Amino acid sequence: MIDEEALRSIEKLHQMKQEGIISESDFDAAKQDILKGRARPKTKSPRPNIYTHPETKNDQLPDDGQFIEWLILPLKRYADFTGRSGRQEYWLFQAAAAVITFAFLLSVIDLGSGSSILVAGSSGLALIGLIVPQVALQVRRFHDQDKPGWFVLLNLVPYVGPVIVLVFMLLRGTPWENRYGPNPYDQ
Repeated sequence: MIDEEALRSIEKLHQMKQEGIISESDFDAAKQDILKGRARPKTKSPRPNIYTHPETKNDQLPDDGQFIEWLILPLKRYADFTGRSGRQEYWLFQAAAAVITFAFLLSVIDLGSGSSILVAGSSGLALIGLIVPQVALQVRRFHDQDKPGWFVLLNLVPYVGPVIVLVFMLLRGTPWENRYGPNPYDQ
């Protein structure tokens, strides 16, 4: 008799087959393992929910329309190099960092006025303060793709390194639980 967990596992496998993630033969083999009881369902990770700030009671990611929440989520997880982060979290944070960088560059160009010195100084300090959360966020994006966080060191390779990292940041994460935690969008 098939229990609910086995049925859900088969449904997930079927969905992965439909999306082209696994082949027909892999689907059949995994389905047979589940039906014969050889496949064990994965247990939940013993780690705490990685998407909840300690002061927050809600264990869900922000809704799609809550852009400010998405922008500050990496700051809440300032130096958290564990777990996974999705593309939306990464790219919204990168957009905010780009705006700060643009303000910094404009104020440096126009250093003649007193107000631009203040803007340049505060923008420069903000950019320095964003280095750690930006690196932590890249590590979590690599974790989302089931790759070690050390891949972030590719940024140090002249010319091609940042381009390679950019391509990795565009890729989807693994849709299932990996060694770094559950899929951030399944929570």
